[in-house]
Amino acid sequence: MVDELDSYIHSLIQVEKDKRAAEIHTLQMQINPHYIYNTLASIKWLIWQGDTQKTTGVIDAFIALLRNTISNTDEFVTVEQEIQNLKNYVLINQARYGDSVSAEFYVTPQCSSYRVPKLILQPFVENAFFHGFADGRRGKIQVFVKEEGDCLRFEIRDDGIGIKTERLMELKNGNASKTEHFTGIGVGNVDQRIKLIYGEDYGIHISSEEGKGTTVTLTLKKRYRKGAVNSPFKTVYIQISALWTGWRESDTSTVS
Repeated sequence: MVDELDSYIHSLIQVEKDKRAAEIHTLQMQINPHYIYNTLASIKWLIWQGDTQKTTGVIDAFIALLRNTISNTDEFVTVEQEIQNLKNYVLINQARYGDSVSAEFYVTPQCSSYRVPKLILQPFVENAFFHGFADGRRGKIQVFVKEEGDCLRFEIRDDGIGIKTERLMELKNGNASKTEHFTGIGVGNVDQRIKLIYGEDYGIHISSEEGKGTTVTLTLKKRYRKGAVNSPFKTVYIQISALWTGWRESDTSTVS
């Protein structure tokens, strides 16, 4: 009985690992080919203009972004890596659409080494670029990262046109158009991932006012090291382990 339970627990652990690996593979496969094509076309235009320095910067940013999203198979990255991915994404977008939209990053130093799910911030910065500043509107996107007790809190603020109620529902349901977007990852997907990993007490909140801008808040549980696991699965594992220990002790008492 004990051996069977031991085997069952290890099977559950392997299933969870396989599930995580499949999720990362899915994220990597969601890189939008249209985004790649159009970015390469923008780089070609920069070369034609003879702007060597800007061309080199965009190529470097594009390579780093693809390397960190496609080649890196880890489910989690450090906050520092996630922010660097955002900076590269912003640089590429500015090369494609102009620098009418600026981005600022404010990260509390002690937060840089915490680990977060990969590509968890990029969809919101992307949404601000595409929908917060339509028709060449100038503006600013600000990203804040700070600690609050046992939580890690992210805020993405923009001073764009805001989001209508109908549009907000589309974002949450993943029904928005993604033709020009970097990935197919939607707002609803991010919220589901957070809740799957950290539990129902964590997730995203969006507040928006038309004509004034939007603020997206993500709340995660702190994750200190690569091997740490904070998910509903961990609770199940602990419960089964406790049951296993109880059965083992009972089995030992019976034998003696």
